[in-house]
Amino acid sequence: MNVLALTHAHLTADGLSPVSCERADSVTGTWAGKMGWNVDVIHTKNTKWRGIWPGGKDLKINIITADAPKELMMGEPQLFSTQLKAHLAKKNIGGAASLVGSRIVKRTHIALTQKGILMPYELKLAEKWADYLLTTTGISSKKYDFIFVCVGYGDEYLLQTGLTISRKLNIPMVVDFRDLWSEHHDPHRFTAAEKSRIRRYEKKLLATTVLISVPQKHMKVLLDRWVHCPTYHLAHSAYVGKDWEDGSVVSNEFRMLYAGKLYPNGPGIRMLLEVIKKVAAMPLSKPFRCHFFVDESPLLKKLADEYGVTDNIVVNDWVSPWQLWKNTRSAHLLVIIDSATEENYPVLLTKTFQYAYSGQQLLCLLKYENNEMREFLDKYNAGMVTTHVDEAVKFVTQLAANKSIYEALPPLRNVAKREDIAAAYGMAIEKVIAKR
Repeated sequence: MNVLALTHAHLTADGLSPVSCERADSVTGTWAGKMGWNVDVIHTKNTKWRGIWPGGKDLKINIITADAPKELMMGEPQLFSTQLKAHLAKKNIGGAASLVGSRIVKRTHIALTQKGILMPYELKLAEKWADYLLTTTGISSKKYDFIFVCVGYGDEYLLQTGLTISRKLNIPMVVDFRDLWSEHHDPHRFTAAEKSRIRRYEKKLLATTVLISVPQKHMKVLLDRWVHCPTYHLAHSAYVGKDWEDGSVVSNEFRMLYAGKLYPNGPGIRMLLEVIKKVAAMPLSKPFRCHFFVDESPLLKKLADEYGVTDNIVVNDWVSPWQLWKNTRSAHLLVIIDSATEENYPVLLTKTFQYAYSGQQLLCLLKYENNEMREFLDKYNAGMVTTHVDEAVKFVTQLAANKSIYEALPPLRNVAKREDIAAAYGMAIEKVIAKR
């Protein structure tokens, strides 16, 4: 199989998130390393995240570096007022008029896009990005069996890039959705009318797609209603690099750990802080602290002060995956928050699998029921899920009373590894391509 992967061909300065990088890179890395496929991965030169393969480390993939023109990049600052003043200062009336005209056209385009009449501006940039890649990277002269695109929350433009290349090279597309745009953690992000319009765009962008994969069961159910091509449940899974150093369980405190987004508008973080406050008041045999690894450190410190638990938490900025793994293995209890929505969509976050693989116990705090999470934790005897703070406090204090938890690292659990599910996924793709 010859594969062109657009997993890192992003038009944003950050590119993929670290979590998305690991998922995409594990898939393409397995295809190249274990299945012998020839995989070309396009990487946008000026993006922050290079994934788990800086310099191609440990992965037998061919990295094609492309430097996206500045005018195609998303989120570039709009210097309209500055440019207009410069034109007027130079008495360049023609230039000023042209600038104002372009501004009016763009704003009109945005207004018509919101009404569902025109294609979003980002998708127009994505078409140009596809043409740029075809003319500058040499991929137009190669023969590929399919294009692989891994997309996350709000990455419609990356699908447009893939669709454009797919049509011009006359090859099918395989799409892995890490998130769905119209049905996600935030049920109120879009109105019903907006969701309907987004789905219409989604269907258009998937016009040449022969297989879709998703990490959540409910996503498969939703997509089976909207699309005609087969969908594949590519569940999240555990990943530990061969060179990742293991931890050692700390003995000087009973340690909880939370890593990820705070989701400040959700109930989970406040439930967690309430648990910390109540457990800290218990007469435990060891000092109790919760270690956080988050991007929103100032916000967390403000919330901790509000709940009076500043002395019971340790705030760390986000760290690399291997450092987080070491800290995960050093804790006694790992926390997950907000893994369900009021629309009753259960979500098994990526960290669920990584947490469970570590062998440590999990505490899942959420406002809405998540039976899929409950089934997962029961299957691996990996902890509890609850919608009640007091129930969580009881679980934590009972766990803290178990002195054996301080003695040694627990054995790793039998959770699926990314290489294994990626290989099975590759075999499913081979069958789909062979039928064409």
